[in-house]
Amino acid sequence: MEASGDSGVVVLSFGSYAKVMGKRKAEMLAAGLARVPFKVIWTFQGQRPKNTGENTLLMKWIPQNDLLAHPKTRLFITHCGINAVYEAMFHGVPMVRVPAFAEQHGNSDNLETLGTGVTLDIFTMTSDDLYEAIMEVANNKTYKSAAVRLAQLQRDQPQSPMDRAVWWIEHVIRHGGLPHLKSAARHLSLLQYHLLDVAALLCGVVVAMLLVLWLCCRCCCRVLCGKKTAAKQKQQ
Repeated sequence: MEASGDSGVVVLSFGSYAKVMGKRKAEMLAAGLARVPFKVIWTFQGQRPKNTGENTLLMKWIPQNDLLAHPKTRLFITHCGINAVYEAMFHGVPMVRVPAFAEQHGNSDNLETLGTGVTLDIFTMTSDDLYEAIMEVANNKTYKSAAVRLAQLQRDQPQSPMDRAVWWIEHVIRHGGLPHLKSAARHLSLLQYHLLDVAALLCGVVVAMLLVLWLCCRCCCRVLCGKKTAAKQKQQ
């Protein structure tokens, strides 16, 4: 981090998606990262892409929160998992968002309206797209300003999370456990807790519908077969 000088560092982490990334996709990312004038720390598992640039450090695991908190970090390339999003927001780091599946697209859309970076499509993006997105976010101060504003909003609290946790622990101790704050689910039976009665009712409805459908089909077959038999006897 310190060796990056005034240029700074780009942090890239795709979470669990990094475990299933194909060789062609990895080489595309490596080609785009090799062109940027920044040091790059990339969370990557698998065979090292042949075109990895000298500016890129591949690691199987990184202290992501610590790296995002470092003043040398210029931007964060992320898959928009909720934990990564909260960490980047807390430290005021602009993002290049590359959502892949599940809730990641929704998280990316929410950040898009807040102006904290740009979004790329993991399935259609090219190395040129990645390079241009990194340079845009790194050089356009509006993204950094928006990210810093989110960090200020998130940190503006009457007490720190540590102080809040300590206060609640001592509060519970002072008042003897506070049973009224415990979940009422602990008083439910196994049948009620897992909604087995509701599941049985739904299964019964499905079975009844299938039975009615089977009886209707059987009646229709009997009627049709009876008409054919009568017509055949009349013809004979």
